[in-house]
Amino acid sequence: MKSIRSYLVIAVLSAITLTSFVAALYGYRTSVAAAQTLFDAQLSDTASLIAALLAAQPPQTTPEADRGLTPSAGQAAFQIWTEDQQRLILYSADAPATAIAPFEPGFHDRNFNGQRWRVLVRHAQASDHWILVAQRADTRYLLADSIVMESVLAVVVSLPVAALFIWIIVGHGLRLLARLASQLRHKKAADLSPLDLDDPPEELAVIVAAVNALLNRLARSFARERRLTADAAHELRTPIAALKIHLHNLAAKLPPGDPTLAQLQAEATRLEHLITQILLLYRMEPEHYRATMEVLDLTEIARQTVANRYAEFECKEQEIHFEGHSQPILGDRFAITTLVDNLVANASRYTPMGGQIAVATSATTERVILEISDSGPGMAESERERVFDRFYRIGGDRNPASGSGLGLSIVKLIADLHRATIRFGASAFGTGLSVRVEFPLSEEAAVATPDGSA
Repeated sequence: MKSIRSYLVIAVLSAITLTSFVAALYGYRTSVAAAQTLFDAQLSDTASLIAALLAAQPPQTTPEADRGLTPSAGQAAFQIWTEDQQRLILYSADAPATAIAPFEPGFHDRNFNGQRWRVLVRHAQASDHWILVAQRADTRYLLADSIVMESVLAVVVSLPVAALFIWIIVGHGLRLLARLASQLRHKKAADLSPLDLDDPPEELAVIVAAVNALLNRLARSFARERRLTADAAHELRTPIAALKIHLHNLAAKLPPGDPTLAQLQAEATRLEHLITQILLLYRMEPEHYRATMEVLDLTEIARQTVANRYAEFECKEQEIHFEGHSQPILGDRFAITTLVDNLVANASRYTPMGGQIAVATSATTERVILEISDSGPGMAESERERVFDRFYRIGGDRNPASGSGLGLSIVKLIADLHRATIRFGASAFGTGLSVRVEFPLSEEAAVATPDGSA
């Protein structure tokens, strides 16, 4: 069962029902025993009354006196016999003409008239008569049955009410569990702070302590990973700078266009880019980066990014198209600049010599859109989800145009920071990829000028 609350309600109701059944069974047996005692006392009183009447006024012994009395309700019968047990001198209409029990003083269980009877046999010494008084056995059980049925009916009627009370009580008892679930549900991905519950019960305190211990271990593990990444990236920048200097000095001693030197210089540049991206990724983690939100002109940032990389476009003889009017958004300047720069750099990297790149900004009633298209090889549908994974590169190491595998991971972090969505599509150039970043249109940006002044 998936619901603890439902399980507890059903379990408690089952326990109540079982207990009530056992109690009803015990009550039935007790009631039957009590009814037997009560009805036996009633038979004894009836026999004593008949004996007293016989002593006061003996019955007629004429043949006419042998006739039965007026019929009773069919639940009791009696017989009066002579001392020698030979003559039935008085009997009820429900009694047969023969003795309904042996002439042995005490209680007997006998059958006659198609019914089971409880018979009391008594010898009246004062009048020298035998008195036999009988009562139907089923009458005794009817009383016990009515008592038990009343109690069982009360339990059955009270079960829905009990279920409602149990449901409310269990829900009240589980309220702290609901608070715990709410805290866990609303925790952000980067929030590894301990859970805070005021005076939790013993059962829940164990869970809270275990979860907090797990969060603490995760926080320490992530801290070690981030520290290692940052320290390694910082330490590698110095030897790479020295390597580039040595390569520059080596270039003066080698003939121009030496392929080995060119390969070394390309790998050094790529390694420097990788370390820069690692540092940037570390900086853009939500737990490290403190965004300063302001109203920015997305079009101006995109235009400046294209201008900064214009030399790269000329080097690869790429044709760049730019289109867009002022589009204000609410964002962090460094983060938005990094996002646009990474997307433009990716477009240039994967676009071949002489290819085309288009950068455009636009807006709808709810979104501000940045779209960057290229005429490169494009991206397969199966890879569009994986490109946000760290160090994943389309084509792997065999692709000479592949970068560090961190650019789109950084773009995704920045988009999430600004509640933006990233969509991939086909390029308008026939081949290639179109990357579309949609920023939410904020009220601050809608009423402010691009430079941030209201």
